[in-house]
Amino acid sequence: MLKYTIKRIILIPFMLLVIALLIFLFLSLSKADAITQMLPTQYTPEDYYNLQHELGLDKPVVVQYLNWVWGIISKGDFGMSYKTRGPVWTEIGYRIPTTLKFAIVTTICTLLIGVPLGVLCAVKQYTLVDDITNVICKIVGSIPGFWLALVLLLTFSLKLKWLPTYGLTSFKHWILPVVTSVLPGSAYYMRQVRSSMLDCIRKDYVRTARSKGATERTVIYRDALRNALLPMITITGSVFALQMGGSVVIENVFALPGVGSKIVEAINSKDIPMIMASSMMLAIICCLMMLIIDLSYALVDPRIKATFVSAKRSKKTDKEKEKEAA
Repeated sequence: MLKYTIKRIILIPFMLLVIALLIFLFLSLSKADAITQMLPTQYTPEDYYNLQHELGLDKPVVVQYLNWVWGIISKGDFGMSYKTRGPVWTEIGYRIPTTLKFAIVTTICTLLIGVPLGVLCAVKQYTLVDDITNVICKIVGSIPGFWLALVLLLTFSLKLKWLPTYGLTSFKHWILPVVTSVLPGSAYYMRQVRSSMLDCIRKDYVRTARSKGATERTVIYRDALRNALLPMITITGSVFALQMGGSVVIENVFALPGVGSKIVEAINSKDIPMIMASSMMLAIICCLMMLIIDLSYALVDPRIKATFVSAKRSKKTDKEKEKEAA
């Protein structure tokens, strides 16, 4: 288990480097010019080339990427913002807690809604409840997040004036952004939980539990749901990653002070260091979340832990046999 974890940890930096390289290449294809946005209205070609040389944008894209990576490795420096001329870390440092808090809250709410609905649809398979819930979830899951956010803003903020339109200063400010993220996520989670539960309900151990006289509630929650928990953990990580990625749209629509809104602001001004640092922060958080989920498998399913233990024992016995033969 320890060797497996170390391998995953070593793999994460290489994945981040590949992601950063792809972002760099895509940004280089953009026609937007960060230099013209930083210069005053009237500037000379000399001013343009001097600023281009100062920022290192006169070098090839690969050289810019390598310089950026070397700055992180050698100094821990993510670069200076083209727009504010300040360190990008100070710009996004206070925004990370907002994005994390938003992703955690929406993931928890998604689980609280998606798990009961998935279990209910699995138990009531092919009934009216199952059919209606599936249709509603398919409709809600196909709605684009930005469109749903705008409709909720128009209805509850502009028309009814019940909820505020932007910010996170009170409980009311959280309602619209959380609902916008939770509804599509719950629809996705419900379908996955339903499939996992249906697979477990058909297993032999569930039939055995029923034949021994166990109540239906005990069979569903003790036997079926506990064994369906392992794939749900993977889905939970996917939901969390989706919430982190979807925060770019939601934070921009509701003007939330998070990393996602900062990415959109940086893209509009082609602030490459800010885009890179913000994207890397989201990627690092998602990778760490996936690593935690992989490690939690052994805690939830004893069979996985037993696999690693048996592998260790077999290696020890092989070494002992080799010593005896020598």
